[in-house]
Amino acid sequence: MFKQIKLQALFIASILLTVSCSKDDPEEIHEHEINKVALHFTNIADRTDTFEVEWELDHADENHAAADDHNHENHIELAANSTYSVEAEFYDTGEEDDTHDHDHDGDHEEEGEDITAEIIEEKDVHLIFYEFVGLNNLTIASNDDDVIDTNGFKINLNTTWTTTGQETGDIKLYLIHEPQSKEGTVRNDFGGEDDVIAEFEVHIE
Repeated sequence: MFKQIKLQALFIASILLTVSCSKDDPEEIHEHEINKVALHFTNIADRTDTFEVEWELDHADENHAAADDHNHENHIELAANSTYSVEAEFYDTGEEDDTHDHDHDGDHEEEGEDITAEIIEEKDVHLIFYEFVGLNNLTIASNDDDVIDTNGFKINLNTTWTTTGQETGDIKLYLIHEPQSKEGTVRNDFGGEDDVIAEFEVHIE
């Protein structure tokens, strides 16, 4: 009888431990559908010059790549010979977050669920990579205040954009999940999977 009671107690303890662990485990970012990306720009020479540019997934595009008919304006207008601090934010618009206070643009009433904090929490398994298409007069580098993973790699959440001459082109933003490397110059150097690919048209004038 005592043996049976002991076995029952161990069984109950194992259930309680399993429930406790499941509550403490962080939610994996890939459980979300990242379908909106917002870039917040601040002109370093004039910090009152701020603006936001958004990209939102066209659900008709099964590859999560940017299509020609975006739901939001995705054109980035930059001044030549200028430097901007840029902060990226990521959203799942399938869920609304009424408590989210959007400091950059008061016109947006439904931001969806801001999951940027989860990307920061899971910084070891995420990397943002910017790919240039037809742009030679723009450079992007990590800011000093960028998020750094436990291996010392910056994940490019906060970056500095520096322009020179006038031109027009495109930028593809990749949020890479579980990259095999965080060093490289083209997308294939990193491996892993794409949580989202957002494309922005860039005008340097």
